[in-house]
Amino acid sequence: MGTNLVIFDMDGLLFDTERPSFQALQEVVVKRGYPFTLDHYKQLIGIPDRESDVVLLKMYGDDFPFDVISEEYHERFKRILVDEGISVKPGVVELLTALEERGIKKCIASSSTRETIAGYLKRTGLEGRFDFYISGNDIKKGKPHPDIFVVACKLAGEPAESALVLEDSLNGLKAACAAGIRCVMVPDLIDPTEEMREKAYKIVSDLGEVVGLLDIF
Repeated sequence: MGTNLVIFDMDGLLFDTERPSFQALQEVVVKRGYPFTLDHYKQLIGIPDRESDVVLLKMYGDDFPFDVISEEYHERFKRILVDEGISVKPGVVELLTALEERGIKKCIASSSTRETIAGYLKRTGLEGRFDFYISGNDIKKGKPHPDIFVVACKLAGEPAESALVLEDSLNGLKAACAAGIRCVMVPDLIDPTEEMREKAYKIVSDLGEVVGLLDIF
């Protein structure tokens, strides 16, 4: 069965938003007197915003001022995106065009909110390039649970066997595998691990490489 649906993650895959997000969170956490490294941040990649409090409280304890830091983080992150803009990752436009030429459905399945997804698409000129999108608000359990990808296939009217997931995080890869969908990894901040190599259909350096894979899926 060929590929009739391509499901895109968003942060770190379509847009270079993980780096400014890490910068913003590191600034506000360190300002409050807590250590925060890239290794800390990597534990938050690919999970819904509403579940990040569990991870951070586990890291720092119940006294961690999550609500205050969350508010400061979002303000700082938004300011960085306003000042620096949102960068589209290499190969995005090339791949979207190739999918359109082949008549392959495409959607976004992201842990971010619907408002965030819509805003990023509008600001980067990619509005209208996807058939639909699903956010972390639309499902009960976020990645690594398979819910978001199962819903994507249902909305597209396609079985898991004819879908392909594109992800940059291990949580996203686990969710795709749990949904029974092939997954191509495009690593961003997280270097490929042995687990990624074992579970991913393929690991590529950017989305442009996926174009060459479309005819063999």
